[in-house]
Amino acid sequence: MQTRRLILEKAGHSVTQARDLRRVKDACESKSFDVVMLGHSLNANEKKRITDVVLSSCNSAKILELHLSNTPDLPEADAHLQVTVSQPQGLVEAVTGLLKAPGKKKARHSS
Repeated sequence: MQTRRLILEKAGHSVTQARDLRRVKDACESKSFDVVMLGHSLNANEKKRITDVVLSSCNSAKILELHLSNTPDLPEADAHLQVTVSQPQGLVEAVTGLLKAPGKKKARHSS
């Protein structure tokens, strides 16, 4: 998490970290975000819960899902990036691409 923060800040991005669902909700209620990145260490259910909070509290933010497997856990995310734990290559490019992309893709709410 720290490595990703440093990489993004070095590229000129402002980063806010939230380690649990409550902190995500608090952050979304107090700030505006362009991109919300879901780390690869989150399980699929936690990614879905966080996505629901983002859709209701930070609805203009685009969602970037990081994942280790060949297939993402969150198909409704705006973008996906397969990463390795030791090599977060492509992270800056993925975030920058989302920032440049027009409009937010409509993610589905889970029931």
